[in-house]
Amino acid sequence: MSAHINRIVMHHSAGALEPSAFDLQHYHRMVTGSGKVLDGKFPISANAIGRKLAPGTYAAHTRNLNGGAIGLALAAMADAQWGDPRACRAFPTRLQMDAFIVEAGRLCLEYGIEVTRQTVLSHAEVQITLGVTQAGKWDFDYDPYGILDSRDPVLIGDMLREKIRAAMGAAPVVATPGPAPTRPVLRRGSTGADVGDLQRLLGITQDRIFGPATQAAVIAHQKAHQLLADGIAGPATWASLERN
Repeated sequence: MSAHINRIVMHHSAGALEPSAFDLQHYHRMVTGSGKVLDGKFPISANAIGRKLAPGTYAAHTRNLNGGAIGLALAAMADAQWGDPRACRAFPTRLQMDAFIVEAGRLCLEYGIEVTRQTVLSHAEVQITLGVTQAGKWDFDYDPYGILDSRDPVLIGDMLREKIRAAMGAAPVVATPGPAPTRPVLRRGSTGADVGDLQRLLGITQDRIFGPATQAAVIAHQKAHQLLADGIAGPATWASLERN
């Protein structure tokens, strides 16, 4: 289990069923049309919470949400149009989708990621679920299995998450338990020594009161490290602050 990886975002590359070198720059793992799993140019550790995400040094797969996030992508959907996703020259194959689900489950187990709407989600769900604005991305607002008669990204995501949970139940990989969190979750209105320590790490006045200035500093740090900018000092924010 890694405290420095806490999310998987699922994508399609908008390319052919075999990835290009350009595709591999943007994702940590890609699944080909034949079901082969390929490593991207950058390791997952390049996106670890607390790392400086300088351009060209990490997999830039999701706008403003790359810190701690694995980019897992299908090599698929070349020339796809939103109105008829299946009318493209590289719609995902069943073999490809099955391998994609298994790899998602394997990564969840390896990194100790619980499968929830907030932690394992498609690119099409990011803006809806997390409120992080994206540029009209629709990765998985279509059902690649053809089971659901819906274009609702969250409904489709729920179906994919159920498949991932099922894959995890049969997977041989076992996550290594990590240490229990030692830092409390702090938000506006919190007070005390832990707030003072948070303020010290943020480099602001240590009055031990989590007020508007502390909230603004937390959000600024989260944005700078491409974490979810919710103004709450949870495990990911603490880990980022303590690594810098």
